[in-house]
Amino acid sequence: MSILKKIIFLLTPNEQKQLFFLLMMIIIMALLEALGVASIMPFIAVLTNPDLVNDNKILNYMFISSKALGVKDIDDFLLFLGLVVFFFIVASIAFKSVTTFFQLKFVNMQEYSISKRLIKSYLSHSYSWFLNQDSSDLGKSILSEAEIVVHNGLQPFINLIAQFAVVIA
Repeated sequence: MSILKKIIFLLTPNEQKQLFFLLMMIIIMALLEALGVASIMPFIAVLTNPDLVNDNKILNYMFISSKALGVKDIDDFLLFLGLVVFFFIVASIAFKSVTTFFQLKFVNMQEYSISKRLIKSYLSHSYSWFLNQDSSDLGKSILSEAEIVVHNGLQPFINLIAQFAVVIA
């Protein structure tokens, strides 16, 4: 937990809000992914036994409701159900790609933000301090330290939360 506190401490309040928004997207992504996978089983069950449409209350209600959309018989309903499952899985994958994009964008922007704050910190020192420092080492340490913190701390933390959310869902 202390590493988590340190990582959150490195973030500005605005970045903490962005992290919270990202975590909400990750939770929604996990739920959509679980629902997408779970929607395959009823479809396969109806494919193997079309009489389930008449026996199961939920499927029967969906069948009766889908008649308003032009579904006439069980075969049309199977096609309709297959299209619904297909579009649900595609929407789930699309949302996962959007979430992954925002996740990568957030992580890379944190590397920039931490580097920028380190530069500001170094620039606040007096001129005499710079006389005793090697400027190439300063530049190298700014870039490498920010990269280490982000890619060895923040990014694995966000990936861990995303995978944990998927497992829980």
